[in-house]
Amino acid sequence: MNYEHIKTGLLIGLIGLSMVLTWKLWTFQPNFALLDDTTRYVPNEAVSEEKRLTDLILPEQMVIHYGDQHSMIPREAAEFEELYQSLLNASLDEGELMSAGPFPKEGTEGGIEFVFPAALPIDIFLGLFQVDREEMSIPITAVNRLYVYIEEQSEQVRMQLLSSEDEPIVELDTTLAPGELEEKVVRGIEEYPAVTALSEIDEALQSTNKAIYIPNVPLTAERLSFTVSPIPGEFFRQSLFTDPDSVKYYRQSGSEESYTDGNRIININNNGLFMEYNNPIFSDTQERSSKHIILSSYEFINGHGGWSDQYLLSSWVSTEARDEAEYRMHVNDLPVISFQGLDQMKLSTTRSGNQIESYSRPLFDLDASPIDARQEVELPSGERLVERLRDQEFFDFERLEKVTVGYEMIMPNPSFVTVNPYWFILYDNHWQKITFNEEGGEADGLE
Repeated sequence: MNYEHIKTGLLIGLIGLSMVLTWKLWTFQPNFALLDDTTRYVPNEAVSEEKRLTDLILPEQMVIHYGDQHSMIPREAAEFEELYQSLLNASLDEGELMSAGPFPKEGTEGGIEFVFPAALPIDIFLGLFQVDREEMSIPITAVNRLYVYIEEQSEQVRMQLLSSEDEPIVELDTTLAPGELEEKVVRGIEEYPAVTALSEIDEALQSTNKAIYIPNVPLTAERLSFTVSPIPGEFFRQSLFTDPDSVKYYRQSGSEESYTDGNRIININNNGLFMEYNNPIFSDTQERSSKHIILSSYEFINGHGGWSDQYLLSSWVSTEARDEAEYRMHVNDLPVISFQGLDQMKLSTTRSGNQIESYSRPLFDLDASPIDARQEVELPSGERLVERLRDQEFFDFERLEKVTVGYEMIMPNPSFVTVNPYWFILYDNHWQKITFNEEGGEADGLE
């Protein structure tokens, strides 16, 4: 009797399990929408990265002054980053505020000058130090260069702020340790390459505040090669359109591709290597944004995690019609100024009113480490560079804005790139490569 009861119970259980499984089978519906999204867009690890503003605003030069000697701390030196972080971690206090100059301060044992790639609006500059503008009343609108030095009477580290737009030189008190600064100045003046201010060489620049320093000896930089990973246009379709499902894809003649929702458009060109995004404005009565273009562009790119590789603020401009900001790629702590002869290795944004109107960028990411093919390249001294510039007919030193060692990037095939170091100058708002006759048979001059 007990045996029959057990069989009956097992049979009832199996029937019940069969009914449950049958119901599950009948009611199962695969999530085709989820599968469809997966096929349309696979996240790319090269992008989707957010950064802090302090990661994007760095000095382009750091110059030690000691008596009549000057040395430049290379960007790749560990002390460059350490000094800058020590500076940002210092507290600031209003000192005498205005000074008659000169800049850098004379009559001191020495100090360190920080040169920024573009003028930093005073609100953004103070924000780097986590100081609210309302807490400090500083009578300048922007900062191009700053100089920290030890005030002999008080034995306190002070800071000079120089603006290319305003007359007064502002002086602030800091909490930097005098002993630490003095040690870095004395040791660094001997350890790092000696430089000369171009204004001391050419009379045309003596009346200007341009910070152009050139090395007294030849420099070395590495020629490097990297494998690259493409950044799919699908990433930006998902992040730059309000309704990605309404966006249509078009393949145009040649290698160009487009995504558009009828208003915004992304054009992908140069065999998928570069992208241009446009969001046109059709109104003539756009209200002008009160937010600086540096902040607007930073928030726009941060908003879609668009930082890949190392990009640093390089320039901005503001006019009645529009505002523009650019962040240039850096490799091995040097700016990449040319790609196959064109100035394209940057994130460029344009704003009209309060809306980002255009955005252009590369669509490939360099792998973290270079491949084994490294080669040191020696670059001529600053004296040789000046001689080369003087050899150029009609060259005007007053129109010279910057001098730097930078990289020219070439792409022998779609899977890797090579970066070659050269001297570059910013002349009449355009970057030009300087070549010398010993550089592999290349022609002398400006390119």
